[in-house]
Amino acid sequence: MNYSNSVLIGNWSEERLKNEYEFKLFLRKRERKELLLQRSRTLFSNLLKERPLAISGTFVLYGFNVQVVASDMLVKTKSATGKPQYGLALSSLVSERQVDCLQNINDGCLMTLSPITTPCCRNTFVILSAADESLHGEKLNYGDEFLLRAENYGDPDAPPLYVRYTPEGTPGPADRMPIRLSTSKDSSCRWTTMPLLPRDRLEGLGSPVKTGAKLVLKNCVADKSLCVMNQNWMQTFFGPECGVTCRNYIDVHKRYTAENIFTLVSDVETKKKN
Repeated sequence: MNYSNSVLIGNWSEERLKNEYEFKLFLRKRERKELLLQRSRTLFSNLLKERPLAISGTFVLYGFNVQVVASDMLVKTKSATGKPQYGLALSSLVSERQVDCLQNINDGCLMTLSPITTPCCRNTFVILSAADESLHGEKLNYGDEFLLRAENYGDPDAPPLYVRYTPEGTPGPADRMPIRLSTSKDSSCRWTTMPLLPRDRLEGLGSPVKTGAKLVLKNCVADKSLCVMNQNWMQTFFGPECGVTCRNYIDVHKRYTAENIFTLVSDVETKKKN
């Protein structure tokens, strides 16, 4: 039997009430800025907010913002000009599953290596001396132990977060990668640097670290070097990004390979050159 459009059939009353309820729920979420689109926009705004580096400078200084960049790694996605792009910046990540409850970095946030190297909240860290965090403007030397502190700029009362390596972690899926942000400032948060070339490691110990110089970053507890998990790329809110862990990649000449080569970028002029 055919019905005209004006005829109400089936559970029309229940369907109408359900639609009205869902519309009211939508309006209430929109007013509270709880919609997924609104939360995603807030997340992007907070994590991609640009952070200043020093205008100019030769050496890495305590108390200033730095970026940790794997300078020799080829990015899988080409630049806008079509030329190969090098450089992956250590970055904090809020995953898709965390968007409903987090709009900023927090304790336990995963660390990745991102092709986005513009200085922003998620890839800029304050470098602090592990011996005396009050140091400001002093030069970082090879062999010094230091901390990398991430700032939660959206909440000034939030506890400080530090880049931490969990030694018992093993490279694997994204949710099991061992480098994360942590409020626990223990020995696993301590890092140190050493010159890249074997011939410079003994003589270079104690000399100032130049911004943009290629070097090796080591976790002080594990005595393993920060490295790129080049076979572990994942899709994130910010595009494809690479995993990061601590592992030594050394060739037959006892030289570290590109997976272990990093730079500490702390000034604008070095950033432009890279």
